[in-house]
Amino acid sequence: WMNYWEFNNGTGVQLMSVVSGASINGPGGRNALKVLQRGPTYAANVQQDNVLPPSTDFYVRFYMRNDDISPNGDHIVTVDTWGYSNLTFMRKTSSSTAWQFVISMYGCGFTYPIGHWGPTNATLNHGVWYRFEYYVHFVDATHIQVHPRVYDASGTQIFGDAEFRQEDYGASGSLSFGGRDNWTLASFYAAGYSFCVDPTMLTHFGMGNNGQAGAADTGLAWYFAGVQIRTDRWPGP
Repeated sequence: WMNYWEFNNGTGVQLMSVVSGASINGPGGRNALKVLQRGPTYAANVQQDNVLPPSTDFYVRFYMRNDDISPNGDHIVTVDTWGYSNLTFMRKTSSSTAWQFVISMYGCGFTYPIGHWGPTNATLNHGVWYRFEYYVHFVDATHIQVHPRVYDASGTQIFGDAEFRQEDYGASGSLSFGGRDNWTLASFYAAGYSFCVDPTMLTHFGMGNNGQAGAADTGLAWYFAGVQIRTDRWPGP
């Protein structure tokens, strides 16, 4: 990685390390980036810069396993670390029994209820690897449509555009966007909508732990493996 930051206030606390695939049953035996949850005081990130030119379509793949139970929304896979509002691939929340996530796109200002999208009431299991893939399509130089796909450990697709729903699906009331309260990414894109971005922010790719406000210091971890960025096709396993 071009950049590796540990934001530990000079304490020497280290959130990130590389662990062997054998120690965490890594997908395909891959080694993994281990990221600890130590609450809002500590953050860490790796970031690759200038991965591709601005306003270029691209695909992303990574495998992820989450063992953390902190309930707050850690944004842990993003484009530029500080420009995460343009596109957050993974913002996770968790409980003691399962975890959930959304993707976020509000690079030109947040619009409720279409800033965060996720599989409503979907429960992902702790200690299990999932494969996440995304196609980022520029409809013009400053607007994107993001197509996510999620696969379980057997390689079966469990979520796609049709399962990613607006915030407060079916319950956004008078604050609903475009006259309806039940948008999915599939219907949103079919209606011709897209998301405004700063295209320079999408030339970067980062992952780690943002030290989310209110996060619990669980000492537990999540793991990433098999990161791939390409421009020609869906990466696959």
